[in-house]
Amino acid sequence: GSTTTDLHDQFVTLAVAEDSTADIVSMDVPFVPEFAAAGWTISVEDILPADERDAFFGGTIDGATYDGTLYAVPWFNNGPGLFYRRDLLEDAGIDPPTTYDDLVSASNELQTEEISGFVFQAAQAEGGLINWLEYLWGHGGELLDADMNVILGDDEAGADALARLVGYIYDERISPESCLTMAIAADAENAFVSGQAVFLRSWMTATSAMEREDSQVSGMWDVTTLPSQDGASAGPGCLGTWNLGISAFSERPEEAAEVIRYLTSLEQQRVRYLGNGNLPARSAVFEDEEVRAQYAYVDQLTPAFEALKPRPVTPFYSQMSADALQPNFGAAMARQKEPEQAVSDMADAMRQILGT
Repeated sequence: GSTTTDLHDQFVTLAVAEDSTADIVSMDVPFVPEFAAAGWTISVEDILPADERDAFFGGTIDGATYDGTLYAVPWFNNGPGLFYRRDLLEDAGIDPPTTYDDLVSASNELQTEEISGFVFQAAQAEGGLINWLEYLWGHGGELLDADMNVILGDDEAGADALARLVGYIYDERISPESCLTMAIAADAENAFVSGQAVFLRSWMTATSAMEREDSQVSGMWDVTTLPSQDGASAGPGCLGTWNLGISAFSERPEEAAEVIRYLTSLEQQRVRYLGNGNLPARSAVFEDEEVRAQYAYVDQLTPAFEALKPRPVTPFYSQMSADALQPNFGAAMARQKEPEQAVSDMADAMRQILGT
């Protein structure tokens, strides 16, 4: 959203000027490799030694690591879940879907003229693209290999993932065409909260919206992990961690390190979750008795967070997303390109950006 972009641009302005004003840098996942590769942030290996990293969900550490070095400490976490109308499913005797086909079947059975089956972000924006990435991973595909070579299009996963999302809107018709205008998470969440959908794919932070004063689904919703191809395990979700790093131009790096240790500690992550709903990057928070008493759905969060994957950890991701992936994703969702052509064009544009 705009706040994320503003934070990014503000630090870029300071870093280009080698300004020491900022000591600690708050970073969304894609910013970590970008800032590290530019030499704008420093290693935090000493702040979080390797033997302490198992206390964090694995994906959060992967997303904070660039070229084998930890450049940030996970601060608070986020990841997606499948929200659903518990009352409607229970009345119909339907279990929460665990596969993509289950999602289609349940949506077809429960949707009406007034209530859509499934809403998700499908606009030509990062939020829409993330939905496709999750289905790409769910179909066994990747954008890049470990050596940062483009492998998208080497198999059918990318096209199959796009075809499935397009099909939700135009073939199975479980998703309304209004999904194509849902650019931010709140757009999709508002449809669900107003009682206009049976299922919603959104970030786990959407739990706070479910019980707000104007909610039409208060006390009637629940959340589970994303569906997958075969249902054997949770579907992969996109990592949405926020991280703390240190500016390379800071004049107080040791003091900044102490602040980061404090803010990312177990107790602070527990307090932030209890106080304002900031989801923790440390798994032990979900075992706390007070946390479990306050959040009835906490048992769904651990498997969802264990299935999180970061977007490709490369300084070129933002450019790839904006110039190669989003335009072709948008063209496919609007049926201006066939999925196979869109994926091929994505791959060609990515290779141009990477110079491979």
